[in-house]
Amino acid sequence: MRAIFFAAPLLAAISSLPVLAQATPAALEAAMKQRAAQRARTAPAAPADFSTPNQAKAKEVADMVYNTWRLSMIRGNEQAWRSSTSNARQVKVRNLIISQRGDFPRDFFNHQPEPPRLENFRFVGALTACNGRTMACTYVGKLKLGNSKATENAFVLEMVYENGKWKLDQTRFFDLSKLPDVRKRLHAKDLSVLREQDGFQPYGAVPRTPVACRAPELIGKVFVDCPGRDIRMSINGISEHEFTDERRADVVSGGLRRGQNTISYTIRTEEGKAHPAMAIGLFVMPETPGNKPVCVFDHILDAQDNATGGTITFTISNGHIASMNPKFTGQAPEPHHAVPLKPKPEKK
Repeated sequence: MRAIFFAAPLLAAISSLPVLAQATPAALEAAMKQRAAQRARTAPAAPADFSTPNQAKAKEVADMVYNTWRLSMIRGNEQAWRSSTSNARQVKVRNLIISQRGDFPRDFFNHQPEPPRLENFRFVGALTACNGRTMACTYVGKLKLGNSKATENAFVLEMVYENGKWKLDQTRFFDLSKLPDVRKRLHAKDLSVLREQDGFQPYGAVPRTPVACRAPELIGKVFVDCPGRDIRMSINGISEHEFTDERRADVVSGGLRRGQNTISYTIRTEEGKAHPAMAIGLFVMPETPGNKPVCVFDHILDAQDNATGGTITFTISNGHIASMNPKFTGQAPEPHHAVPLKPKPEKK
């Protein structure tokens, strides 16, 4: 019995997430920015660890690094992009593209959306952490995304000091239309608001550079819906993921493979939050037009279960791959169930 959690509507939603074979590089970059806006992959520093650098110097550094990075994106200049981008971010971008059978760096630079001009924003302030090795610089101004109307946003540059120079790791946008108090304090250059809101805070640790993955045998995605929980995960010892009280799908770095695969994860319940049913699903993604994703592993719990995770080896068979074809007429293999599925109540 296939879990209802991974029914047709969800499979369709997962299929619609950008895969390089089906989406433009602009769509890929938009997905990356959306992911960055949802949650920084590196945790913010503890308040006691924040330092307030010389603000004029911080602005000068941030302006120079960002503008260099921006021009590298517009011109497709790989050397300048590498020079202005953190080592960790370089490998993350490469892995994301390679894991979807893309060509790096060509597919990254082709048809990129133009990053916003800093001239359209007003500098608010900066904080540093990690003994001055990470810095978050916050700006405020009008931003127009796609065809939407321009709205006032906080624009945050997360930077890392490595190899003797500052480099950009990621940018974040926060719509201020529903945060009038935060907006007012940002315009007043109230640096205390930067300490209070984690979206404006510097990293609490220098981002670790991931392993550069190989091209995948099978393109994979992991879907997690974990209300009230924090999940940390590693797939095949290469692809690392963090999910916090959210519903999201990630590309599996290095993909999946026929035969044995391994997933390790921990599940932690967040204090003060409800934790209803949750689900983890690993999918092989179609590369042939008309085929559909197939779930090869799942972990589905109801609100009463208190599993904390583990390390599980599961097998992807030729039958799983064959069942992706809509014309498949055999018995589709079940995904590996980390937790036995509870039978549905019989209809009376």
